[in-house]
Amino acid sequence: MVAPTTSRKAERSARRSTTLAWAVRGGLVGYGLLHLLVAWVAVRLVLTPGRGAATGRGALAELAGDTSGRVALVALAAGFAALVLWQLIAAAVGYHDRTTPRRVIERLGALCRAATWVYLAVTATEVALVGGSGRSPSTATAAVMSWPAGVWIVALVGVVVAGVGVGQATFGWRVGFLDQLDERARSRERRRVPIVMLGQVGYITKGVALVVIGVLLVWAAWTHDPRKSGGLDRSLHELLGGGLGRAAVVVVAAGLGCFGLFLLARVRHLNRDSLTS
Repeated sequence: MVAPTTSRKAERSARRSTTLAWAVRGGLVGYGLLHLLVAWVAVRLVLTPGRGAATGRGALAELAGDTSGRVALVALAAGFAALVLWQLIAAAVGYHDRTTPRRVIERLGALCRAATWVYLAVTATEVALVGGSGRSPSTATAAVMSWPAGVWIVALVGVVVAGVGVGQATFGWRVGFLDQLDERARSRERRRVPIVMLGQVGYITKGVALVVIGVLLVWAAWTHDPRKSGGLDRSLHELLGGGLGRAAVVVVAAGLGCFGLFLLARVRHLNRDSLTS
């Protein structure tokens, strides 16, 4: 356990670290571009059905076709690794301005974000090395459901994913992301309305997409049918049917594109104080 005084000093050092700030910016650029790529893949699958999936892995696989794409994947993996380091620092020494219960929750959230970026870093590295082949979400779900208590694990994951989605949508609705931006972008007098709108639409839409995927995972567990799980495109098609599902994919893809653009704007207007709080 880090002593409180030492922890506070480490937090201040992290906030003042130019190296950490630029590493976070690089990671956020990659994360924003990934959302734009997922949105593009989703719309492309609606307009011209073919191979691919509107998932993080499916989007990264789009880059694996040539050497330059594989180099980009390695760069993305490095960016995601930087985001992992950032969240581990925040989990270890951050959020001292919160009450103790809230600090614990925030640090657990940082660990969850770190786990997400570990997955993306590993996936980007794997795709760069072996190409875009790999399990689809439905086959991965089937594999987990074959484990002892696998059905319950899939259902629990679905509930957690849906809960995270509700949290993100609420966060966006309440414009809780303003503290992530510097004073120029968040002040009421000088607030850049387009950035705030991109963030609000992006967070809400991403939250809705996660809720949909979470519901589909629970449904797959309930019916013992892993084919009901999948990426953004398959999930909305399963819930809403053909025409309405395709329209929903386009709408959600546009929202994910907004989230990607917000992340790129956040790179320009990064609030250094928000790195550990």
